[in-house]
Amino acid sequence: MRQTALMLITLLVATISLPALATWKLDNSSSLLSFTSVKKSAIAENHSFAKLAGDIDAKSQVTISVDLASVNTNIAIRDERMKKFLFETDKYSSANFTTQLDKELINTLKTGQNQQLSLSGTLDFHGLQQVVIIDVSVVKLSADKILVNTIKPFFIKADAFSVVAGINKLKELASLPSIDYVVPVSFSVTFTR
Repeated sequence: MRQTALMLITLLVATISLPALATWKLDNSSSLLSFTSVKKSAIAENHSFAKLAGDIDAKSQVTISVDLASVNTNIAIRDERMKKFLFETDKYSSANFTTQLDKELINTLKTGQNQQLSLSGTLDFHGLQQVVIIDVSVVKLSADKILVNTIKPFFIKADAFSVVAGINKLKELASLPSIDYVVPVSFSVTFTR
């Protein structure tokens, strides 16, 4: 009897702990990562990526991967040129961001509650890694769904990731006098379990 009670308690504790340890998966259909390019010093255009993947693991490590070949600028030839000359997707298929959340954040956040924080993480892009700080809002939409939004854009500097030559090539191909070397990036991603 005592052994049965001990087994039941162990099973109950394990069952209660499972949701807290469950891996959260990024829902691509409810997520968006966008960036803005500025050409001719005054014309801004928004672009996005169609394929994002990622998760938050049992230790609260966040990984987000962007399929660079899924770039969408709404102009097919520009998409192809970005893939070939800027992102060099034949060599670098994805950009990846990793960061660590407070282990208790997701568990203590109540449904509908919002938590704003600054995330320091590593951006791996074009074969180089840089630490970036991103201000985000984390909202628990339900027991099994969280939303993470940038509060304000973060910036990627072309020279930090050796893509200046790629931007210059795009500028040459499009006969543009300028394309900015600093790019604002925003995202809204949903994780479910």
